[in-house]
Amino acid sequence: MKANWFRLQSILDLRASALEEAQNFLGSALASLGDAQNACDQARREADATADSICSAASSQSAAQSHVDRQSYLCQTRHAKTLHGRVQECQDAVHKCRMQVVRASREHEILVRLREKRLKAAQYVEVRKEEKTLEDLMNSQRFQTLCNSPGEFLQT
Repeated sequence: MKANWFRLQSILDLRASALEEAQNFLGSALASLGDAQNACDQARREADATADSICSAASSQSAAQSHVDRQSYLCQTRHAKTLHGRVQECQDAVHKCRMQVVRASREHEILVRLREKRLKAAQYVEVRKEEKTLEDLMNSQRFQTLCNSPGEFLQT
């Protein structure tokens, strides 16, 4: 079975897209968290308003109306508690997304460094080739000079 070889740039592109995708998920999770927090706050405000109206109108209401208001308050507090659970779930999702962004960012940064290292190594190899070619040229020129004037070579 032949091993698959991938170019570094293609892997770097994949990691960059994974990082971007993780950042997009984080953005949507943060938006969802904000929405859930707003809904929870609104439910708590409504429950507080109901509690205030129950307390202020306790003496002027009938027992049946007071019971209905208390049931409404109970329902609103349960709804607020449910929404608070949703906020907790959203916070967990945001935490997971942040961890994914950190992981993807780290992997992307490692590949960027690897690419830079490979570029430096390739540049070093090119410089060495140029130096070797120049050295060969200089040696051939010296050899040509020695061949053209053998007497000078023997005198030194």
